[in-house]
Amino acid sequence: MQSRMPCLVVSMLSLLLSNLAGAQGYSWTEIVIEGATVVQAWQINDIGQVAIGATTDGRSGIYLDRTFTQLPPPPEGFQVLALGINNGGVIAGSATDGVTSQGFIVVGETYTFFSRDGWENTRGRSIVDSGLVTGENYSTDMTRSAGFIYDRDTGFRDATPPGSTDTIAQGMNKFGRITGHGREPVPGRGRYGFVWQQGTIIEGKRELLPFLERLSIDFQTRARGINDSGVVVGFITDAAGRSEGFVGSDALGYQRLVAPGGEIPGNSTYCAGINNAAQVVCYVWEDSTSTPQGAFIGSPVKGDSSSHAASTRNIAASSGAAEWTNKPREELGIPTMRP
Repeated sequence: MQSRMPCLVVSMLSLLLSNLAGAQGYSWTEIVIEGATVVQAWQINDIGQVAIGATTDGRSGIYLDRTFTQLPPPPEGFQVLALGINNGGVIAGSATDGVTSQGFIVVGETYTFFSRDGWENTRGRSIVDSGLVTGENYSTDMTRSAGFIYDRDTGFRDATPPGSTDTIAQGMNKFGRITGHGREPVPGRGRYGFVWQQGTIIEGKRELLPFLERLSIDFQTRARGINDSGVVVGFITDAAGRSEGFVGSDALGYQRLVAPGGEIPGNSTYCAGINNAAQVVCYVWEDSTSTPQGAFIGSPVKGDSSSHAASTRNIAASSGAAEWTNKPREELGIPTMRP
């Protein structure tokens, strides 16, 4: 996706899926940390470093090529989770004192904490090479949430779709395109993924709205990472509560991602990060008890356009949200983002 390419409609999934130019195969490499199982794995940078949010023995840090490096000790009284890492090795994440959460940026051994005024909780979810952080704010009772962009020099900017009652912003690429999810109080719509740009784009006499795409696949859709080519990764959830990953773009179409173990009945796949080599990071949980089953790096298989059992399958064209996602943008009545 180019930085100034117009996008006049939301994702027309039924059409795109029927014309998907061959589902890309993925090979999977397990993230192995001695003595523990990965609970959640998040952003992956172009070097292949993965932010490990948590392990079953309570550690958090950065993984690369079978080596796990734990986060430096935080200030006394805080617990920290690594959620993002950029190509310079700068880490972003969330720190809690047991009552509220703050975002943090850590360079070397030094933590810098940040919180957004008016919110009890701030969580940084990813960081790009410029140092911008995306993330979420949420109320302690979990009834309100909002997405944000944080700049250490200028502070916070809101990244919440108009009308959304539940928002997370996570991925960001070098063009300032941001991915996340929103939710509207419309029966049957549930959570939808979005691609957002910083500011409007003027194309001739047209003003393109900040929210370029809204993705709705199956019952709920959560977009997570985005790379510089505009390829998005995330996960979908069906009405029964089972989740599978997806990867793709509005231009290329979307396909499912099921990491090893995710094909077992009762297990779900959650995909959270993607880099410029189109490598993805996904983790698997057993649904009924939220028990972690492992985390994986998925790498595209060159020259392989087949769908692999237990790894990649085309998203079925029959989507419960098709009546919504296939409508032109003007029929959705999406207003210009509030200041």
